[in-house]
Amino acid sequence: MRTQKWVVREHMEGVPDVERVYEKVVEDIEVNLAPDEMLLKTAYVSVDPYLHGIALDTPLGDHMGADSIMEVIAAGPLAAHRVGDLVQGFGGWRTHVISTGAETLWQTGTFPMVFPSYRRLDPRWYDEGLPLPTALSAMGGPGMTAWGTLTKFMAVGPGDTVVISGASGAVGSLVGQLAKLSGARVVGSTSAAWKADRLIELGFDAVVEYRHGDGADKVRAALRRAVPDGVDKYFDNLGGAFTDVVFSLLNVGSQVAVCWQWATQVGRETVGPRLLPYIMFPRATIRGVFSLEWFTERNWQDLHRDLGGSIRRGEIVCDHTLHHGFENIPAAYGSLYRDRDRDRGGRLGKVLVEL
Repeated sequence: MRTQKWVVREHMEGVPDVERVYEKVVEDIEVNLAPDEMLLKTAYVSVDPYLHGIALDTPLGDHMGADSIMEVIAAGPLAAHRVGDLVQGFGGWRTHVISTGAETLWQTGTFPMVFPSYRRLDPRWYDEGLPLPTALSAMGGPGMTAWGTLTKFMAVGPGDTVVISGASGAVGSLVGQLAKLSGARVVGSTSAAWKADRLIELGFDAVVEYRHGDGADKVRAALRRAVPDGVDKYFDNLGGAFTDVVFSLLNVGSQVAVCWQWATQVGRETVGPRLLPYIMFPRATIRGVFSLEWFTERNWQDLHRDLGGSIRRGEIVCDHTLHHGFENIPAAYGSLYRDRDRDRGGRLGKVLVEL
C-alpha cells in the first residue's frame, strides 16, 4: 500500500520556513497487522502553534506529529477499535497510520509527556450543529483547554475583567466567549484590525491590536484605555511585552492561566522584566495550563454537554479555517505565522486540513 508522510528534515528556531523544515516522503508498505494493531486512514489534521516545539524535538527523519481524526480501515482481532470507527489521536502528518492506539510516551521533548490513547468519536455527538471537525477544535484539545481552565481553575463571574492575549485563535476565542457568558467584561488582543472586528462580533467588549515586537509603552497605553480598572483574570497565549504590561495591571486576588508563550517559543525572547513584585502585592495565583490532564471520559462528556450545548444554541461560535489536501499541510501550518491579511488567506479560529 502506498502511503505519504511529512517528516522533519531541519530544526529551525524562530518563525519556521516550512519548505525547509518539512519533506514529503512516499512509501510502499506491506500491511501485516499484529493482533492488537489497526490500519487507520487520516481524515483531518490539526495544525497548532505548539507544534513548533514538537518539530524542534522531533528527531530528524521522523514524521511530524499532530492531532488528527482517523478512520479505522483494518483491525486485528484484539485491536482497541473496530473497522469503521472514527478516532482522534496524535496520528501526525500521515495519510495512513499503523498503531495500537495506546498512549505513547514522548521522551525527546524538553518536557516529557504522554500522548493519550486514541479515543473513539461517538457519532451521536456530531451533526450539522456540531460537525466532525469540531473534534479537533471546540470538542477537542482547544475546547478542553478553554472549558477546563474556566471550570477547573479560573473562577470568572460578573464584575470581572478578563484579558486574553492571542484571542482570535482557537483557544482564545472560546475563552473569551465563555467568560462573556459568565458575565465578565472581556478584552482580547489580536494582530489585525479585521480580526479585532470579528472578536467584537463574538461579544468581546474591547480589543487591543498587538504584534510581536510592539514596545511596552505602546501596549501599556492601549491596555490602560481598555482596562481602566485593572485585570482580574488573564489568559496568556503570547508572553512577551503584552504579558509584562498585563502583570503590572493585575488586581488583588487575580488569576493568571499560562497556556502558551509565543514570544519565547517563536520570538526567542528569554529575558524580560522581573514580575514577582506584580504577583506578590496583588496576591495573584498563576497556573500553567496543559489540557491533557483533563482528558477523561467524564470531562469529554461534560465538555459536549456544556460547551457543545452552547454552540448548538448559538451562544458560542466556533470559527474554523479549513485547508484541503495532504500536500497543503505545511502551508496551512505556515499560515499560523505569516498570513495576517484576510485577502491573503488570513486565519480565524481553528486551522485544520481535510485530507
